[in-house]
Amino acid sequence: MVHAGVGTAVLGAASGFSPAGLALADSPRPKRLRVFSIAQAKTYAAWCDVLAIGAAKAGVAFFVDKYLAEPYAESLLLIRYLQNPPYNGFYTGGIAGVDQESRARFAKPFVALDKKQKTAVVDAAVTSSTEAWTEPNPNFFYFVSRSDAVDVVYGTMAGFRDLRIPYMAHIQPKRPW
Repeated sequence: MVHAGVGTAVLGAASGFSPAGLALADSPRPKRLRVFSIAQAKTYAAWCDVLAIGAAKAGVAFFVDKYLAEPYAESLLLIRYLQNPPYNGFYTGGIAGVDQESRARFAKPFVALDKKQKTAVVDAAVTSSTEAWTEPNPNFFYFVSRSDAVDVVYGTMAGFRDLRIPYMAHIQPKRPW
């Protein structure tokens, strides 16, 4: 999964567009959640951290929460291009599905699983072999949330630096995400 994330980041570099990179110039990381509950944010951050190591620390849950609370026209989330608004139900439903699958497989919420168990839940979503989670489509939720995770980890100046790719934005962000 890490190799695919690097490929996505390279594609983002080639296109010169990264929603998280654009968000850098707009505002600092929010200090409070506006859409997600704390439990939902923790679950989403843990899920995304499996998809792109460092996503939780980079603030993926705050990034998504911020744009779920903004007007649709200002959203920098990939879901904007794939589905009609509102998007809140997609994300909260997916987070609930992640926990539902975790409890069905391991009798624990996703955040309480070890790395191997978390990877098993992600793999089930990727291969469309979930036992309990059906809505939203687990594979589609994986696809969208992976984009969010990769975006906040690699779509920033620090992410480009970690990949050893020159950050050549037309307009430099004022501060990091």
